[in-house]
Amino acid sequence: MPQVVILSLFLGLVTGMQTVALRVGPAVKSVRIELGGREAARLTGEPWTAKVDFGTALVPRELVAIAYDGAGKELARASQLTNLSPPPAELDIIIHAEGQRPAEAELAGRHRIHKHAEAATLLLDGKELKLSRSFRAKLPPLEPSRTHVLSAEMRFEDGLVARRDLVLEGEFSRDTGNELSAVLVSLTGSEPSSLEGCFSAGGTALRASAIEKTDALVIMVKDPDSRDLLARLLLDANRREFTLDADTTERMLWPVARPFNAPGEPVAIAFPQSNDRGGSGSRTPATVSWLLTLGLFPRPNANEPRQYADAVAVAGMNARERGQRRAVVLLLGKKTDQSLYAARVVRRYLEEVGVPLLVWSPDGPRPDLAESWGPVEDVSTAPALMAASARLEKMLAQQRIVWLAADPLTALRAQTAERCGLTPVAHPSVKPGRSADNADGHGVGCARNPSVGPEPCQ
Repeated sequence: MPQVVILSLFLGLVTGMQTVALRVGPAVKSVRIELGGREAARLTGEPWTAKVDFGTALVPRELVAIAYDGAGKELARASQLTNLSPPPAELDIIIHAEGQRPAEAELAGRHRIHKHAEAATLLLDGKELKLSRSFRAKLPPLEPSRTHVLSAEMRFEDGLVARRDLVLEGEFSRDTGNELSAVLVSLTGSEPSSLEGCFSAGGTALRASAIEKTDALVIMVKDPDSRDLLARLLLDANRREFTLDADTTERMLWPVARPFNAPGEPVAIAFPQSNDRGGSGSRTPATVSWLLTLGLFPRPNANEPRQYADAVAVAGMNARERGQRRAVVLLLGKKTDQSLYAARVVRRYLEEVGVPLLVWSPDGPRPDLAESWGPVEDVSTAPALMAASARLEKMLAQQRIVWLAADPLTALRAQTAERCGLTPVAHPSVKPGRSADNADGHGVGCARNPSVGPEPCQ
């Protein structure tokens, strides 16, 4: 069967010129590569690779490869989202037929680090079906004149949940997948009693299947040199524990890049991260105090550069991985930022993908950083630190996750009806149907090796 596969994987932050490599079937005579809805390259033969300009802004977009035969008829297409972290767990619904009748549904889940599936549910038109241990369910006779919806959830051993909707249409069970995407919103009042008509994109209504107060994740980016100063602040606060909500998980990410090698791969850079702490079911609650005093070992030397903006961009991508409530906190240090991305580009990126960013200064007011980082909160005294922590907790308490029947890019650009009392946290510069080619921003990629072009930090 003719097909096209995108061999190049863009799993992190991508800007600038990139090589897109494809594998195509023997019937393919040409391939059109689109980025953000516009043609970026056209190939007519080996080696089926192209240089594609991803621009200077960190903007989520779709990379599409469309394969054609010699007469110009489309044979197949493949796509990949860029500057959006792929979900850590995915789920497919596979239909097994008897003759021309759909007879059985099978759930096939995948976890990025190969965790096992512990449980699953499958609904047919809102009614639960019995699943076997192998996650299969017999389907009752379906009316061919009606459209039927299968909705599935699969929970993995680490708590991740993957969801999938499948629409069955017609006598021959022609199926189309309806993707569910998580959208972060903030409550402006009480939760609406119904989500009907609350969401739309490009003038088209979007079906919202649920609203949840999920677990929250707070990732702090902190200069290791600020630990002693912050410890003194906590001492001034009588060692008070700034405890966050019981459903909040916390993680530290240090803005000190460390290289690592993999066989056959260019040298990559990564930002050290702590293990997660707190969250529902944890005996140890998340506290701002823990984040403020956690140290990096081995401690960086005085000459190691700080990459605050690059680390914040990576933290923003990581924070939205699991489709949950979230925030990134940057605790500034005194050293010069030697990031590859400009601070204002990274700040705009977090706005694009719906990750709230709080910037704290333990060294007093920093009006000089307002243009690059936006509002900077002074946390140089114990009362100021307590007030900033309270604002963080209040912001998380107002957040909710809504599941929309839409692809991730469409969901990211969804708008809400004012009557519903929900405000999307994401503020995309590109609306549905428009190109991101002229989006504002500058800077180069967070590079593995500058000689081969920008590739993602992790």
